[in-house]
Amino acid sequence: MKKQDELLLLIAVSGELPTDLAGVIIGSDSYAATIITLLKKEGYISVRNKSGCKGYVLRMKGKRYLLQEYETEVGYFLQGAIETNHVKSEVQKRIRLHRMSKAWVFHWKMGIPIFRNKKPKLFGNHSEIREGEITAYYGSLEYKNGVDAIKGSRACGILITGESVYIVYHTLSQRMKWAKKMERAMRSWTEKQEMRSGSMRPTEAVIIGDSMDFIGALLESDGGIRKNLFLVDDVYDKYYYLPMSEESYVQMMLLTSQSKRKMLCQFLNRILYKKENKEYAVNAGTDENGHPVYFCYELELHHLLRIKQDMGWNRKGSILCLEYQRKALGAFFGEEVKYIEIASHKVMQYLKQEG
Repeated sequence: MKKQDELLLLIAVSGELPTDLAGVIIGSDSYAATIITLLKKEGYISVRNKSGCKGYVLRMKGKRYLLQEYETEVGYFLQGAIETNHVKSEVQKRIRLHRMSKAWVFHWKMGIPIFRNKKPKLFGNHSEIREGEITAYYGSLEYKNGVDAIKGSRACGILITGESVYIVYHTLSQRMKWAKKMERAMRSWTEKQEMRSGSMRPTEAVIIGDSMDFIGALLESDGGIRKNLFLVDDVYDKYYYLPMSEESYVQMMLLTSQSKRKMLCQFLNRILYKKENKEYAVNAGTDENGHPVYFCYELELHHLLRIKQDMGWNRKGSILCLEYQRKALGAFFGEEVKYIEIASHKVMQYLKQEG
């Protein structure tokens, strides 16, 4: 597929694509600029730039081209009353589309199917899906349309794997609005759909952020003055944070494969002097000095908060994390803690080799 077609397809599912994502999609900022200039000149796309919010939208010629060449992939998003077919001009609605777009592009870059002809029906017959064989991302318009009970949820989409269901949120670089009652309804609705399809997969949350550094703001959030901003609550048993970068591919590999998670954990247990066997233990085990060792590479927010509480004031222990997580976790746990960094590219090589 041509690069310019990939760009057009991602604009189609997004409604409006943030301009800074063009280089991410194409793989080169300079080549992306050339393609954008060509597509604008030929009347396939136009650019919106208002109130500091800049994005690309399809023009009628671009829609006609995609419906002719890629109707099975994106026809759903370009016909009828679907929101992406009638992009609004209000800034807040455009920012919402930008959040959705970043989630679309993130999963696409991770190699996860996002187009409708490449993935099964959402909440289809689970008995037809063998464990580990399905991983697909579905945007909010694919499940929220016409469901009043969850229209107010901040969720961008749902990530389905053979073993788990993740409600996906994108927080950008600021704490997103958060209504606990509404998000609880989102989880309940998803679990009901799962049961109807014959599945009992756990429902958890994934929060994507613009950078690794923002994880500290989420961990330390108190909900804001009006208590309407995100904080780590009990809506979900687990909240996983993934920065929007290629480095987090290893985290996605672990989220979408229980066997790989178990494999890596067993491998890392070799560094422990003594393994912790208690079911609800916060630490993975202890080192030769009897100090606890904490595995933090999955960036599960509840777990990180428990670790900080478990450390107490003495700050004895070791944090094991991926190298790109080190700085942000150092800011949260403190620099007096010992850190064990593992290289993400080596972890990926190990998982691919063993998988």
